[in-house]
Amino acid sequence: MSLPVGAFSAQVQLPCSVFCGPDFSLRVCGLAVSIDTRNLVLLVPGVSEYTNVPQPGERVRLELSLPVSDTSAGAKYLALRACVEHVIETDDGARQIRFTFRKVSFKDRGNEAPPKSKKLAGKAWRM
Repeated sequence: MSLPVGAFSAQVQLPCSVFCGPDFSLRVCGLAVSIDTRNLVLLVPGVSEYTNVPQPGERVRLELSLPVSDTSAGAKYLALRACVEHVIETDDGARQIRFTFRKVSFKDRGNEAPPKSKKLAGKAWRM
């Protein structure tokens, strides 16, 4: 029996970092409040006019921290590249930013993959 394919949506409260600007060097922290298969809504509380909040159309890198439910499991996060769809300023001075994305990857927090080694041409193991 297969489940019908439909839109997935979740109201969450997970810490999220947005890396934007030249070479993704600027970091903005917020709280992801909604996520589905193509969109993420981030709440950035109490930002000032001097805070670098990404603007509509800008491409960013997001890291969404996932909760750890087992003591033997390490901290995980979702890494994704996204585009800012729109930014809404709320009455309390916070900003709500909607991102759209296509591809998500799971990563271990603090354990980056080693760089791929290059194979040397013409060298092979012999027995």
